[in-house]
Amino acid sequence: MNWTKLLYVLLIVLVYVPMVFLGANVFFPKYTGSEAYYQGFDDCYRKHPYPVDADKLSEAQRQALEEQQQRCAEEQKANQDQFKQEKRAYDGQKYVFITLFNLALLLVALFLPRRKAGQKKKTPSPETPQKESIILGLFTGSIVSTFGATIRYFDTNSKVGFMILVIIFLGMLYFIYKQKFFLREKFST
Repeated sequence: MNWTKLLYVLLIVLVYVPMVFLGANVFFPKYTGSEAYYQGFDDCYRKHPYPVDADKLSEAQRQALEEQQQRCAEEQKANQDQFKQEKRAYDGQKYVFITLFNLALLLVALFLPRRKAGQKKKTPSPETPQKESIILGLFTGSIVSTFGATIRYFDTNSKVGFMILVIIFLGMLYFIYKQKFFLREKFST
């Protein structure tokens, strides 16, 4: 492979990977940017503060104040847990979107028509260095993007995402297997 083809592959990957993640954020805008983290914290000790002269509180007053603070903290924890659960489910949908998109591009890279080794060149030639770079760029970009999405959304535990990931893995193996025989036929004649 010459440097020009390698540069084309690299350029495709450098644009493809951020494009996929930006597209996921465009189509799934919830829980992105400043909304990606739980923002609902209230300081329960400021909400239910001890008075300046806390020593003068009776035991019942002190206990009531501590119960209010404890209840507030438990509500905060429940709200945060609910936020995390909703975000995990939403991120699972985003992961499925990214992997489906990558699967579609992997299939394009797999099934773009190629000229067989030994086949006469047509006018114009279907097998150009740019076409090989595009195919390898799409393949590499979809694999790198899938890897990045898997690392990013690992904790979603998406069963559908996992099934798509297995299909992508098998498609990757098939692409490498197909590419090996294509190159062998190409250079053996």
